[in-house]
Amino acid sequence: MRNAIQIGRLIATSDNAAAIGEKPQDVVSAPDKLTAYLTARVTFIEQLAANALPSHIILANFSGDAAWARYVAGIQQVFAETGLNCPQIDGSTESNMPTLQSGLSITMLGEQQTRTATEYEQLSWYTYGLPLVGNEILAQPEDVAQLQPIFEAWKEGIVQQVWPVGSKGLQVEFTRLFGEQQVKSSLDIEKSAGPCAVVLLGIQPEKEQLAQKKFPRNFEKLRKTAL
Repeated sequence: MRNAIQIGRLIATSDNAAAIGEKPQDVVSAPDKLTAYLTARVTFIEQLAANALPSHIILANFSGDAAWARYVAGIQQVFAETGLNCPQIDGSTESNMPTLQSGLSITMLGEQQTRTATEYEQLSWYTYGLPLVGNEILAQPEDVAQLQPIFEAWKEGIVQQVWPVGSKGLQVEFTRLFGEQQVKSSLDIEKSAGPCAVVLLGIQPEKEQLAQKKFPRNFEKLRKTAL
């Protein structure tokens, strides 16, 4: 499992954001709702990567009481896009000490789903989205891997495996997935992909044409060769 921890029968995934939000000293100025949405989106995609769906959500809010409702709205947007009921959101707010910059952390606990297991080597792998970070995310939202088609294709079995790409970039994830194989892509494989602006998708070869219809934009097949 990528960046997921198994706790009994539950899968735990987590992501956080700092210095991104509505406070004057934030490095990236963005609505709190959007910041929470992108953070929750990463955490949700990590659940899919572990073949799980969230059943519990824990929010740690370091931005003050006023931000809580905006953060909750951003989390709820993730579930509205997927058509799932949003689990109850619990957690706490740092309200004793005012902070100069925004900060939040989102943890999801999920239940693993029954799915057909397929070896990574037997799948065709694609990149979906472009590597973007910081203000690029705000300027090019259409180039960020979209959650709705990812979840629909995962649910329908078109996508067999989801593998998010974050701040370490594509090359690190290529090494995790494919070991010593050489992987070629037209994307900048060293650049940060921020909050999973790029997602790697493992697709059954016989379903590649269906996948092309699901992902008409920024969807590119990887070329792999042995070293």
